[in-house]
Amino acid sequence: MNTFSSLLIDIKNLESSLAKNSLSLQWCLEATNLLKKMHFQFLEVFQKSEVPMFCDGGNYLDEYMEESLNILDFCNALRSAISKMDRYRLIVDVAVRRFSDEGYLGSAMNMTEIEKLEREWQKLYGFENWKIVNLYKTGRPKTKTKDDEFCASYAVRRTMNIVCSLLFSAIFYPAPIENDEEAYRDFSQLKLFSSSLRKLVCCFFEERRGFNDNSRPVLVETKMVGSAVEDFKVQILKGVALNKEKLGKSIDSLQKSSLAFKEDLEMFDSVVNELFQEVVKGRNEILGMVASS
Repeated sequence: MNTFSSLLIDIKNLESSLAKNSLSLQWCLEATNLLKKMHFQFLEVFQKSEVPMFCDGGNYLDEYMEESLNILDFCNALRSAISKMDRYRLIVDVAVRRFSDEGYLGSAMNMTEIEKLEREWQKLYGFENWKIVNLYKTGRPKTKTKDDEFCASYAVRRTMNIVCSLLFSAIFYPAPIENDEEAYRDFSQLKLFSSSLRKLVCCFFEERRGFNDNSRPVLVETKMVGSAVEDFKVQILKGVALNKEKLGKSIDSLQKSSLAFKEDLEMFDSVVNELFQEVVKGRNEILGMVASS
């Protein structure tokens, strides 16, 4: 149960971070770090196992290989999202350089650039992203063993699924999330853990409550850039009444928000890559165990 004592603290910290950082790339980074930790604990169970069998003839090593493949798929989906966000950021940087050119400011191309930024911004989030990720199976494995370690591994797996679904909802599109009470029924000590997990999910969707339009990005960093673009658009639409000082501040705000976006995106990308490499390493270790047995 030491595993869950540690995870309980991590879940509470993730909830506190959500309240502090809102739905941000920083929060996504912390959630991904938690996934990395849970994967390590999930893997450890299988490395110590005597390979108990499922009722259908399968075994727990098959379970690990399937679940770890799901995590790799999810990492690849996150990488795709990061690439899309970085592409948008690069388009913003090009627009900033053009807007900074005084000769360009009087051009009709201003609105063309802004409309392009708005179109690209809308592509960052929305229903079309729903189909790109398998949010995992939820069925409880039918195993012949009642070993506590394997019951605990199921609870860890379901917790990973929930954290992945929260990440999906922050980056792609809101996903329905069920806190599978069955996963935690084997241990009375896990009632507090299950309760904390429910609070995290509730806190997450409380943060999302203000977003009635599910087609609009919800991450703090993307909203900041989108807001800076909108502010610049307002200045441009003033036409002859355009105030160069205010316009300059709008351009500066857009540039700073893009830079902050870049820095947070790079850190998040690094953590996603670390998770991916850890899972690949774990799969290789399990295959090595099978080969040597």
